[in-house]
Amino acid sequence: ASLLFLVIALIRADYLRIPTIVKPLRLVLSFLFLFLGFGLNTLAWARAVQEAGYPVPLRAGMASGGLSVFAKYIPGKIWVIMGRAEYLCRHYGLGRNHLGSLSFDAQFVALWTALLLGTIGILNLGGLEIYGLGVLLVFVLLSLVIYTPLAQRVAGGLAGRLFRKNIELPKIPFFRVLHLALYYGLNWMAWCVGFWLMAGSLLESPLPFSAGFSFGLAGSLGILAVFAPGGLGVREGVLIGMLSLAGIGLTEANTVALASRLWFLLGELFVFLLGLALQGRARKGQRAKAERNEPPSRKNRTQLSEGESPDYNGA
Repeated sequence: ASLLFLVIALIRADYLRIPTIVKPLRLVLSFLFLFLGFGLNTLAWARAVQEAGYPVPLRAGMASGGLSVFAKYIPGKIWVIMGRAEYLCRHYGLGRNHLGSLSFDAQFVALWTALLLGTIGILNLGGLEIYGLGVLLVFVLLSLVIYTPLAQRVAGGLAGRLFRKNIELPKIPFFRVLHLALYYGLNWMAWCVGFWLMAGSLLESPLPFSAGFSFGLAGSLGILAVFAPGGLGVREGVLIGMLSLAGIGLTEANTVALASRLWFLLGELFVFLLGLALQGRARKGQRAKAERNEPPSRKNRTQLSEGESPDYNGA
C-alpha cells in the first residue's frame, strides 16, 4: 500500500525527472554518504531497542527499520513510526504499546538532532529572520517532550487522539538520549554531506558547505508535516528557500530540490533491500539457535522423518 501511495504521489508531483549531471564524481560520492546515513539510521533504532532492554538481535532491529521505510508515504504517517515497532512485535512477541512509544521517542530524538544541524545552516546562510522563530519553537517543544514528564504526557495524549492509539511516551534517561543523539547526529550529518555533494553535482557554481545543513531542516520539517505523505512538497519548499539564501538561482534551486527527492528515494530503496537481507540473516540465526537448543531425541525424530540416518550430521 505504501509503495502504491508513493508511486501515485511522485507521478502527480513530477518528481521522477532526471536532471543534467554536471559533476558525476560528486554524485557518486553523494550516494555513499546517503547509504551510510540510512545504515546509521537503522542502527540507531536497533540500539534504542536493545538499550531499552529488549532481547532483539541487532540485525533484526535494523531490518525492522529498513522494511518500514516506505510506510511514511501513507497519508497520516503513523506507520513510519509504528511500522518498525509492529515488525518486532510480530516476530519477537514484544509489547506493542511500549515498543510503539519507544519508537515515538526515538523519532523525537532524531528530529531534535536534525533541527540542530539545520540551525547551523540557518545561522550561516542568514536565514534566521525567515526560519529562526519557527525552528526555535519546534526545537524547544521537542526538548520539552524528550526531557520533561509533563510534556511527554501531553504529547502522548495528543498523539493518541491523532492516531487513535494508546500512546504513553517512555522517559528516556538523559545519558541514553545523548547516546541516541550521537547515532542520529551522525546519521543526519551523513545525509547533509550527501545532499551538499548531490546538489554540487548539478550546479555549475560552487555551493557553500553550510548549505548542506539545510537538508536537516527540510527533512525534519517534512517529517513533522503529517498532512503531506513523506513530506512531499514541504521538504522541497524549504530546500528551495535555503538554497536561494545560499545565492542559488530559483530555477537551479528548484532543480536541486526536486532531484533531492529522487536521490533520497534511491536511498530508501537501498535501505529497504538492506532490511530484506538482514531479515533473512536474522531468521537464519533464529533457526540455527532453535536447532542448537532442540533436544537430541527430537532431532533424531526429525532426521528419520526426512529419510536421514540419526547420525547423518555427525558423519
